[in-house]
Amino acid sequence: MTLIILVSLFLTAVFLSLILGAQKISFNGVFKSADSFSRTIFFSIRLPRTILVIISGILLSGAGAVFQMFFRNPLAEPGIMGITSGASLGAVIAACLGGGTLMGGLISLLNGGAFLGALAAAFIVTAISFRGSSRASTVMVLLCGTALGSLYSAITSIILAIHDRQLHSIYIWMLGSFSGRGWNEVKFIIIPSAISILLMLISLPQLDLLGGGEATARTLGVDVKDLRLKVIVAGAFASSASVCAGGTIGFIGLIAPHAVRQICGSKGKVLLPFSMLAGATLLLLADTLCRIVIAPSEIPVGTITSILGVPFFISLLLTSSRGSKGFGGGKNA
Repeated sequence: MTLIILVSLFLTAVFLSLILGAQKISFNGVFKSADSFSRTIFFSIRLPRTILVIISGILLSGAGAVFQMFFRNPLAEPGIMGITSGASLGAVIAACLGGGTLMGGLISLLNGGAFLGALAAAFIVTAISFRGSSRASTVMVLLCGTALGSLYSAITSIILAIHDRQLHSIYIWMLGSFSGRGWNEVKFIIIPSAISILLMLISLPQLDLLGGGEATARTLGVDVKDLRLKVIVAGAFASSASVCAGGTIGFIGLIAPHAVRQICGSKGKVLLPFSMLAGATLLLLADTLCRIVIAPSEIPVGTITSILGVPFFISLLLTSSRGSKGFGGGKNA
């Protein structure tokens, strides 16, 4: 029943995303050669944007689910690793270099910088965390990610203060927006997205065993260091692809997995796909709302997800001391 409801909501969100916007189009006219205007808007603007939103929602919520399972903490998500801040720093540096395109016009320099910045941030936090003891590894990853994320944000602010001409465009990008995205972005992120999802699926059996604690998981044959590497790489590719698709969008990786866990439990083979479906649906609805509230202008989608996510995050903070469903009610890593 939960799956039927989620699929129904997802299909409804896809339909609304395709037909609603600043410019009204006739859905019947899309498939009539005489209505070239509706066809152009649908296939050149609405369809690639909807696909990008779906991919971003899947990646962010999937990464959030995997991170929460690995750290056994309902507050874990890609942003807390500093990966999103690294992507923002990479985008700012690229914008200050003058913009332009890469790979024969396939991708903008700004998106390329964001992609490389996210990967670099993930590499740094991985390298530092692997220098620590295995017993404190999960805690070290979180602490390193939080500290490095603050450092990246500080450097980003300094660069923007010096290069104020790029301030507006970067500011909108940092708030999250799918405006102006198209098929080039879809082509660019498809491979890293596939790698990320594959790593998440491969990690599921070990993540389920890790739910009983690292000591128990080791006795059952889980290589925690290897699992940690797969989780971080999956999160890095997910964050890199999502920021290329729509900038920095927060809280999707926090809301969707936690909501699904409360309804369906913490079993990985259910939690991950249901979280991905819920995250895609939530981001589709948020993006559609952003396009129609003050049409023909748009509200950055990151503002909507933050409005939803901040009270959600605070409620989690207030209840985390009493334990969370799916994490044994004990101490979180």
